[in-house]
Amino acid sequence: MNDIKKPFGTYTPTIKAQKQINFCQKLSNNWLGKQLAQYIRKKVIKNNKMPLDLTLEKVKMRCYLTDNISERGFVFMPWRYDFEERKLLLENLPKDGVFIDIGANVGIYSCIAATHLSDKGRVIAIEPNPIVAERLRFNLNATTENKGKFPQFVVLPYGVSDKPGEFDLYLDSKNLGASSLVEKNSGNIIKIKCKTLMQIVEEAKLKQINAIKCDIEGAEDQALVPFLQNSPKELLPEIIIFENNLQQWKYDLLNTLSDSGYQLLKQTRLNLVYKRLY
Repeated sequence: MNDIKKPFGTYTPTIKAQKQINFCQKLSNNWLGKQLAQYIRKKVIKNNKMPLDLTLEKVKMRCYLTDNISERGFVFMPWRYDFEERKLLLENLPKDGVFIDIGANVGIYSCIAATHLSDKGRVIAIEPNPIVAERLRFNLNATTENKGKFPQFVVLPYGVSDKPGEFDLYLDSKNLGASSLVEKNSGNIIKIKCKTLMQIVEEAKLKQINAIKCDIEGAEDQALVPFLQNSPKELLPEIIIFENNLQQWKYDLLNTLSDSGYQLLKQTRLNLVYKRLY
């Protein structure tokens, strides 16, 4: 992947492609908006060589589009892709806060947090898929390059589970963001190192956590439940955003959240947002 080593701006989109993307970004969140965005998206992908270097909501990303659903959603339908979740994240993340992104993918949430935080803030982006982690690191570097005072950030190449060790990661070549510790994808399997969330927090020497986003394709319970049960109160984040994969969980994540002082703040099409009350 030599293209990832070239500086941001190497793959500037054509004027036509940029206008098409800008048009999609401003569409309304309704049936017609979705249909138009999907139609234009197909045209852009068909008529342009990938990747494209795009600036979206202050976030700078090298976008490949053909192998990542989240990336396509953020580029062509930001008003549909986790719009409420991203808004709630920023409303609950202080400028000097700490954000942990579990299953960071190419860094949409991490980069948005990085544009919001001051130089006293921190972003811990966790992504075990080597190809995706490389894109994540590039996007974070590009986003913060000319920001002036930006937060500390680190990309950790681990999975997060209920116990440390080496595990199989099931890869989805059509959607790199759907790689999972839960066996549901046919195709390639790679071995990855996993740590518990508490291990990662302790190794990072964190004294506080303000927000966590967790999207790990059905293993959210394995990452969050042990941490919620064993973490000291002062480390529990104010807000937790996670994908709703209830049917795949082996632990009772929702009751654990309630027992830990959290209440459902928002349920969206794909995700749940819980806020700490005490």
